[in-house]
Amino acid sequence: MVSEQLSRDVLRLLREEIHTDTVLSVGGSLFKVHRAVLLARAPGFHFHVLGQMSSGLTNEPVPVDSVDASEFRTFLQIVYSSNNSIKNYEEEIVKKMKVESVILEKKATVSFQECRNLSGCFPGKSDIPADITGRDGSFISSDNYHLEPASELGEDLLKLYVNQCCPDIDICVDGKNFRAHRAILSARSGYFAAMLSGCWAESSQECVTLQGITHAEMNVVMHFIYGGTLDFPDKANVGQILNVADMYGLEGLREVAVYILRRDYCNFFQKPVPRTLSSILECLIIAHSVGVESLFADCMNWIISHFARFWSERSFANVPHELQKTCLRMLIQSLVSTVQMLPMCQQNL
Repeated sequence: MVSEQLSRDVLRLLREEIHTDTVLSVGGSLFKVHRAVLLARAPGFHFHVLGQMSSGLTNEPVPVDSVDASEFRTFLQIVYSSNNSIKNYEEEIVKKMKVESVILEKKATVSFQECRNLSGCFPGKSDIPADITGRDGSFISSDNYHLEPASELGEDLLKLYVNQCCPDIDICVDGKNFRAHRAILSARSGYFAAMLSGCWAESSQECVTLQGITHAEMNVVMHFIYGGTLDFPDKANVGQILNVADMYGLEGLREVAVYILRRDYCNFFQKPVPRTLSSILECLIIAHSVGVESLFADCMNWIISHFARFWSERSFANVPHELQKTCLRMLIQSLVSTVQMLPMCQQNL
């Protein structure tokens, strides 16, 4: 499940202390955390503990009073991994910190407004009618805004990305900047984990340029990294996104792309209709080119089962010669097997 993988990836940030930027002191214990994650998931807690701090990072532990260390450890695990709303858990912690309820009620507005003042964030998705490029060159596309995140965790992190709160790295693609967070990129992508780990020259850079990917594809990638979105924009090139998923070590994105191919191109291999015939041939080519063996086999078996209809399709002539020969070879094997089965069937009659 995409939502479960997102939860595991973000929890790993906490457990392995990946790109942490803040230290909290609770009952004599130190906890290395990420301000961006706390802002996204527990804005009331973030405002009370970190909201009055400057935007600059500090190595000094920040005290959290009136909370037991073991209880706080559990709270952090919920913040980083729960796929559901954590409002009740946050309220409980804030009450123990003796914060007035009026502060908690205003938490989201205050925290995100402070973040916007510090980072020049854009408004939320409902306020953005079209693709925009900020004054700093940062890019957000409206194509993805109708796509649902995988969970509450995904929704919170996606809001963090869309509002461009507390970013610490710019990813430049096609001259457009995607403002992001090193920790989340590293947790979700093996490629970014290697790039930002310190072994690559890019690990110390504030702006990294990527080649071999378009800004439209990068937009899909970023929405999946943050939100675990389960669909693509209508204009997305699914075959190319499969290549991108492999390149950046996003197995979950690959699974989503394969599902979309089965749904939109193959209609889940139901009864053949004229539109499905050509799209399944296109899916066959994509599956072969990117090495999705299970999808390739399903497409091939379905084509063979309805070969009489495919043979007359003009789109079949556009299939690479190698794949045409494979279709014919498998068709012959299927016919031979059927013929060999006939005597056995007759004996059983």
